[in-house]
Amino acid sequence: MNHLLGQVSYPVFISGVFVFFIIASVFSFIVGVGLALRSQRMIRFFNFMNRSYSTRRMTRPLTEPHFVEPTLLKHPKTLGVGIVAGAIVSIALLFDVDDIVFQPMYNGSFTNETAEILANYTHSFLLVGNAICIIVGVMLLFFPHVLSNIESYTDKWYTLRKQTRPLHENYIEVDKWVLAHPTVSGVTLSLLSLGLGISMYMRL
Repeated sequence: MNHLLGQVSYPVFISGVFVFFIIASVFSFIVGVGLALRSQRMIRFFNFMNRSYSTRRMTRPLTEPHFVEPTLLKHPKTLGVGIVAGAIVSIALLFDVDDIVFQPMYNGSFTNETAEILANYTHSFLLVGNAICIIVGVMLLFFPHVLSNIESYTDKWYTLRKQTRPLHENYIEVDKWVLAHPTVSGVTLSLLSLGLGISMYMRL
């Protein structure tokens, strides 16, 4: 069944790619003709499309740290007991579960042998993770200062906001050149678009 779907979907995908490029070439051909004729409407449209929109301000809350530790640590004993109890129950349930129950998650994308290995790794990962939760819960109950020292070293905030600032800047040198030479740019764009559209149509 999957092989049949692959035989059907691949030609459809290729045809969709060709149709997309044909539509894009028609659009760019119209833009090129408008620039070549120095149409004021097309130049205004070109300027409108060159506006810069950045999500930097909207995504600022996602790059700021939001600490939940002060709220959680108001009742450290209750939190520690809850973590330890939940982890113990999870480990007890995992010991009664065979690795094969995790295998269906990987059957569709991997071979049977690889799916078995990944299922085994998933089972082991959950066991180790819950064991670490027990350790953290015990430290929270009996050694809170040690846990605080570990958190002071590991609880650091790293953001790529400063490094990604150049990605949010507007670079329109090429667009300025196009607007300064609309006839040459329009003719070139129209010819390239026409060639691309004909080539894609012949391959369709």
